[in-house]
Amino acid sequence: MSGSLLFIVKKGNYLISVGLPPSDKDDSYIVRTSPVGTLTNATKILFSPDGELFAVCGGDLYRGPMPSKKDQNWFDLAKKVGKLDWGNLKFLLFDPQGVLYAVTNDGDLYKGPAPINTNMSWLYRQATKIGSCKWNLLQALFFDPEGALYAVKSDGCLVKGDPPTGLDDNWFEKCISVSDDDWSKLTYFISFNSTGELWCINNDNGYMYKWPSAEAVKTTYAHSEAQSMGRGFLLGLLFAFATDKIICSIEHFEFIPDSGVIVTKVPIGLRSKVYKNKEVPMKDTFSFSQTLNENSRFTQIHGFAMQKGAKITFAAGVPCIEGTDDKITINSNETHIWNFTETNVRQASFSETSDVTIAPQKCIRVSASVTRAEMDIPYRARVRTMSGNVAAIEGMWKGTSYYNLKVDQEDFTTPDALLSLFKQVKCEDPE
Repeated sequence: MSGSLLFIVKKGNYLISVGLPPSDKDDSYIVRTSPVGTLTNATKILFSPDGELFAVCGGDLYRGPMPSKKDQNWFDLAKKVGKLDWGNLKFLLFDPQGVLYAVTNDGDLYKGPAPINTNMSWLYRQATKIGSCKWNLLQALFFDPEGALYAVKSDGCLVKGDPPTGLDDNWFEKCISVSDDDWSKLTYFISFNSTGELWCINNDNGYMYKWPSAEAVKTTYAHSEAQSMGRGFLLGLLFAFATDKIICSIEHFEFIPDSGVIVTKVPIGLRSKVYKNKEVPMKDTFSFSQTLNENSRFTQIHGFAMQKGAKITFAAGVPCIEGTDDKITINSNETHIWNFTETNVRQASFSETSDVTIAPQKCIRVSASVTRAEMDIPYRARVRTMSGNVAAIEGMWKGTSYYNLKVDQEDFTTPDALLSLFKQVKCEDPE
């Protein structure tokens, strides 16, 4: 099943499990999936078509990325985008274009754009009322991938039709039946995945079933055609299909140095030595060797997530700065194994050995320094997701680079000499 992940919030502890849906009745989804966080006290969950999670808690609506951290309460990271009204809804769902639909406990149907903040009431200021009175009598309401609206009516009849466009559009008269069976016992969870397969869970025994998608438009769903996909799903409280945005591997990676910027750059002293001579010319050697850590990380601004504990690595060149014009380039002659999920630490080594000549009665200081630059460099990559899909992503590499080793020589006055000069000047002051 390409493109969809099954997302479950378990009863009691609100632990989140996410993974590929079961492939057959012996594939134990509940056992094989690992927790990726919690949704404490959530009462509704749904995913937008682009994979963003929306959840209701305490009457408020939140939105945020797919959870990925085992010990993290998702609500601590999510953004609140709605207040109060969201606890008074029976159904909350997205159509394939990302339009949000809601049915109130009073039976009214609304649609509108997904809210982005709490500044304005979605129900009364942003949404449009397109149905009234009896939408709360439905046992289930959901869209298929083509945008048809399905429902399980109060009598257990499975129906579908084009979504209503206004209050004068009587959807209940226009919708058509797509099954001769009673679906009342199959509404614990009922939904299409992204490829058009219909999935549901039996209210009484927790068995999961699916109806495979067909090449032609499927017009009927008979219980006799269902495939058993396992049991134990009454352990779940909330269910949803999510667009697969879990990165499993990176197939191709490319830095974009021409769009990179140097955020900061500062000189860093590495080694300094003072040479003091009294009489005849003196020769000495200035020598040092030092290793510095260059830290970097990849920011995740692409809407994808990684599974907790996953280590995703790939080989690519190394960002660096060359020349006196501070041009960002990629050293393709040096290949580094990058870690996409953790901080990367590379070591940059610098060394120098040079002769030093000190004239009589002179004191000089020889210093070695480099420039430390913080860089932001965009990247693009081709990734493979949990379900095997290949997707293009973009993001930003943020890292440190040390470059431009310089060895400088200058006259130097020792502290003792400064003190002697100070005393001499003071003694010569007129009274």
